Amino acid sequence: MKRTLLIIYSILCGWFCPLMADDADALRYQDSILRVADALPATLVRLTYLRDMAYKHQYAPYNMTFSARLYEEAKQQKNVLYENLGAYYLASCYDKKHDADSLTYWVDILKEFVPQVGTYDYYLEQKAAVSRALASKRQIEKAVYVAKETLEEAVRHHSNNGKIAACNSLGCAYGVSSRPKEALDTFLEAYKSFSPQTKASLKIDILSRIAQVYGNSGRDSLRLPYLLEMDSTLQEVISKEPETRKNWANFEIDCQIKYILHYFSVDLDKAHEHIEKVKLLLGAHVDPVFWLNVQLIQLQYYNRTNEPDKSIALIDEVTSTVLNNYVSTFATLITYKADIQYGQGDIDGAIESLRYLIQTQDSLNNAFSASQLKQVKEIYHIDELLLERQKIQDTNYHRGVLFLAIILLLALLFYLYTHYLSRKISVVEKHTAEAALQAETDNIAKDRLKSEISHDIRTPLNVVVGFAELLTGTEDLDKDTKKEYGQIIQANAESLLSYVNSILELSRLESGKTKYEQEVCDVLHLCHKAMRIINEQETPSVSVTLQTDIDRQEIRIDKRWFETLLTGMLMPLENDTEHYRAVIRIKRDKAKSVLCFDVINAPFAKVHFENKTSLIRHEINAHFIHYFGGIYKVQAEAEEGPTISFTIPY
Repeated sequence: MKRTLLIIYSILCGWFCPLMADDADALRYQDSILRVADALPATLVRLTYLRDMAYKHQYAPYNMTFSARLYEEAKQQKNVLYENLGAYYLASCYDKKHDADSLTYWVDILKEFVPQVGTYDYYLEQKAAVSRALASKRQIEKAVYVAKETLEEAVRHHSNNGKIAACNSLGCAYGVSSRPKEALDTFLEAYKSFSPQTKASLKIDILSRIAQVYGNSGRDSLRLPYLLEMDSTLQEVISKEPETRKNWANFEIDCQIKYILHYFSVDLDKAHEHIEKVKLLLGAHVDPVFWLNVQLIQLQYYNRTNEPDKSIALIDEVTSTVLNNYVSTFATLITYKADIQYGQGDIDGAIESLRYLIQTQDSLNNAFSASQLKQVKEIYHIDELLLERQKIQDTNYHRGVLFLAIILLLALLFYLYTHYLSRKISVVEKHTAEAALQAETDNIAKDRLKSEISHDIRTPLNVVVGFAELLTGTEDLDKDTKKEYGQIIQANAESLLSYVNSILELSRLESGKTKYEQEVCDVLHLCHKAMRIINEQETPSVSVTLQTDIDRQEIRIDKRWFETLLTGMLMPLENDTEHYRAVIRIKRDKAKSVLCFDVINAPFAKVHFENKTSLIRHEINAHFIHYFGGIYKVQAEAEEGPTISFTIPY
């Protein structure tokens, strides 16, 4: 029965019923307003007063009276702007009644006013309303056609309000025809088109419909943001124009009902708070459909809180009103009351309620078919076969769910096991690849060492052997010649030793046997230290200056190696007598997060290709820089002088 109440609520959310108010009071109030209008001069003053009254009374029974009077007065005074506004308000009255024919009549009039008022908004909004009226009568194809035609016109004439109104109507048509996904996409398209110029009523309507679609599909987490935005928009409008609050009463009630439906599954105390709020909004100005929705939502709340006595009391309270306006709902309410009584063990009360329902069948004939009346009469007894069938269906359903859960669990375990195995295999493969790579690296280093030794060691070694043979094999050499030969042997031996040491050091680096020690240090401090070493030599042939706009920059690097690299670049060879004015230039590349070093007029750049030892030292420097993620480049013929450039990440 709870499901039945939800279905009735959903159906009624889109329908309008004229306001039921105290006729005598309404007439007296209308007459007093019209008398004031008649007392005003027949100028813009009277039109402005009637416009304000029509705007502030957009609810029955006053909306039709004041809108019609505004239109007639504007027509008499030949004021097109107010005449257009009166026609717009009258069309709104028929929109609430879902009267497609009357709406079409006023839409044609509004279309004639477009060139004179300079906007398509009024005309397109009400043309979109025609689509909603058609959808409410289940004329779906026609409703979709009118909505799409309106949307095309709105896009063509750049009417934001017209576009949103057309999307609203198109989404309603899709919703009525059970196409919720297309309806939601259309409503969301309208939502994305919101702008500061969009009317508040259109915004609130779209937000309400998006929240409704998400709620119907059980996606409460997605519904809540739109519901909150709907509520805040409503409160903002009402706070700006509190005198128009009754115009927004139906929207406020709709918003509170959506809050209640949201909190039913989350927090019943919160739901009760919103029920109390919505009850305070009820009044003579509220459409009866919303009044009925409030009663139905209260019944759902009492059902969830297991308060059958309150449900019965509420049904008794609203029965007479519902019977006069909603015959089908009346039958459902009485049946629900009988179910409650039967559940409480009050069999006599349940039978009495059903007898009362049967006695009203003459009035129910207009709303129920013969088959529905037969179902009402059969409620006197319980159908044992249907109950048993339901039990079997429930049992099969539970078995199916359990079987599916077991299958999913097994699939999950299989997936986890295969994932575990694949990870172990990948780890083993990685270690194997690393070992193979290390072995290959070692072999390359060994091959390179052998090649370098076999090719480049022979020359200095031959010199040493040759001059040593001359010294030992020739007895008539004078003292100066022997000294000269000894110096040659010593120089080549030292060169050979330096060369071999460089090869061994490079081999250890490439094989990974030499490790760098990483530590955070200030790069400018390291540069100044290297400069002091160079500048404070006893016979300085190199003067070094630093050019940079960096005050301080920390990097992660091997401090000892960096100092050796920098001083090695700036230290000239022993036999080099040239004077160098070296410059260390440091720049920060923020885009790549690196420091760019240029060592200009570096003695070590000059000897790049002069001997094998310097070439290997450059390779050692490059290996160091590459290890820390930088690049190393030597430009012996640079414009500013021999330059070594390298980068280091920071």
